[in-house]
Amino acid sequence: MIYGLIMLALTATTDASVASVAAPPTADALQADLQSAYPCKEIDGRKVWKGGLAYYIQSYVYDGQSADDATDVATDAVLPTDNSPETMHEFEEACLTLAPMAIKGE
Repeated sequence: MIYGLIMLALTATTDASVASVAAPPTADALQADLQSAYPCKEIDGRKVWKGGLAYYIQSYVYDGQSADDATDVATDAVLPTDNSPETMHEFEEACLTLAPMAIKGE
C-alpha cells in the first residue's frame, strides 16, 4: 500500500456558481482514497494513481530527496475543480489502460 503526504492547493472564490458546488474533499478523505488508489502510467516521469475522489501524482523531487522510497511517496491530489480540462484528460488517458479489471459477479 502506498502512503503519502497529500498537498492541496485550494483556492477561494466569490463566484456564486462555483460556491454552489459541493465542498472539496478533506485531507483525511483524500489520504484514505490514496491508500486504495490503483497505479497508472507515469506522466513526465512521475508516478500516478487513480482513486475514487481524485487522481494523485508523485510530487517533484528536489535536491537531497530520495525518489525511491516506496513507503513514503509525497503526492499531490489532482482535482477537476483545480485543473483545466486538458490536464484532466491527460490523467484520464494515463489511467485508462491500467484500470483494474472488474470481476464478474455470480
